[in-house]
Amino acid sequence: MSIKVITRGFLSLIFVLVFFGCSYLTDFYIQNLTATKKIIKINYNYPISKAIANDPGSFEFNYENEILTPRSFQKIKSLKSLEKKVVGDSAIVLEIYPNSTTRIDKSHNGHWREKIKSVEMDGKVFTPAELKNKTKFISNDYILKIN
Repeated sequence: MSIKVITRGFLSLIFVLVFFGCSYLTDFYIQNLTATKKIIKINYNYPISKAIANDPGSFEFNYENEILTPRSFQKIKSLKSLEKKVVGDSAIVLEIYPNSTTRIDKSHNGHWREKIKSVEMDGKVFTPAELKNKTKFISNDYILKIN
């Protein structure tokens, strides 16, 4: 075997290993474009009450009282926190303010779709697949617009 073949094989292996571990942020936002508060219920695929007890900061819902792009939202140093109400073992109810942008989940590689079982809004239940179809994908982030 020649040195050239060994070098190519080694570089190919390094390339695959480097990109195999890559992940990117894919936050999930809701923009309430209406003039009224919206109540949403997020149903999770696992017992969130235990997750919150172990890491209270893991279920923090941040918002701003304006319609922002994900990039503008992420640049804000001190975001406001939404009050959350835990319902049962695997659901959270939130009040989304009028004309606001709320980050529902911070995740990598769209992992929010695996954690969230469904989202209830205005009497309708949306699965992660339906949410993905209703969202706008901007720079690796998902934005659900409420009109």
